[in-house]
Amino acid sequence: RALGESRGRPACLATVIRTSGSTPRHPGAKMLIFADGTTLGTIGGGRVELEVTTAGVKIAGGAPAQRVTHHLVRDLAMCCGGSMELYLEPLGPSAATLDRAVAAMAARATVDLVTHLDGAPKSIEEPNDATMRAPQVDGMCFIEPIRPRARAIIFGCGHVSRALGPLLASVDFDVVICDDNETGAIEAELGSWAGSVVDSFDPRDVANACGGLGTGDFAIVLTRDHAIDQRIVEGLLPHEDIAYLGLIGSQRKVSMFRDRLLHKGVCDEVGWARISAPIGIDISAETPHEIAVSIAAELVQRRNREHRGSR
Repeated sequence: RALGESRGRPACLATVIRTSGSTPRHPGAKMLIFADGTTLGTIGGGRVELEVTTAGVKIAGGAPAQRVTHHLVRDLAMCCGGSMELYLEPLGPSAATLDRAVAAMAARATVDLVTHLDGAPKSIEEPNDATMRAPQVDGMCFIEPIRPRARAIIFGCGHVSRALGPLLASVDFDVVICDDNETGAIEAELGSWAGSVVDSFDPRDVANACGGLGTGDFAIVLTRDHAIDQRIVEGLLPHEDIAYLGLIGSQRKVSMFRDRLLHKGVCDEVGWARISAPIGIDISAETPHEIAVSIAAELVQRRNREHRGSR
């Protein structure tokens, strides 16, 4: 969206490339700064953003790219306590490469977006390390791994799912809705938040439609029927490399599922421990929208700890 809004307007792209200590944003955070001082995105707000915006206006007006470092306490009297290094560059020379990066994300490709800190335009390159997740400075390059976007695969299209789907899409999950449509649930307008729809509850059908299930997938079981929930969980348990498997339900339902799955030999205690049940962070949620918030918070926590490390 930000790239689209910048078309035809001289702009500076500010990117956080390195941090230490406590900082409001971390490597990879970006902000567009236009020649009139307006901005899109944020690199943390406060004095640091004001300073970066001031410098960015000059670059949007034709000044060369530059690296800047701000110690948030010593330089800016902010309370965070850490330091941030940023790279500010004219957007124009790298706009086409950024378009390619967006296309690579949409195609679930595995490439690196490389920012050349000597002032050269950005480039897209094959990764030296396909397992790399966090952006990092390597010599005179800032490397941002573009990997398949975290995918939320939601089984069921009821009230909670319809509250959860847009929320997950807004925090950059690729949302897949799966429902057998016996109640006509997926015939209603889902909006732009549903990246794709699979008209089945069978994990095998879902895996085929999604090109397989793997490390970037977060499976969320929210159907209308306990028996369907159990079949889905049984079908997902063999996919041991998925990032997350969550099951909605009361403590009693969860206890019953555990006993049934262990008794059938579908999983052992280690396998059961992989399931987040009851799903979501405990915020005493009751309404569909509150439950959606609790689930989204848990998924964001899991994803960000994997990609950025525990903080």
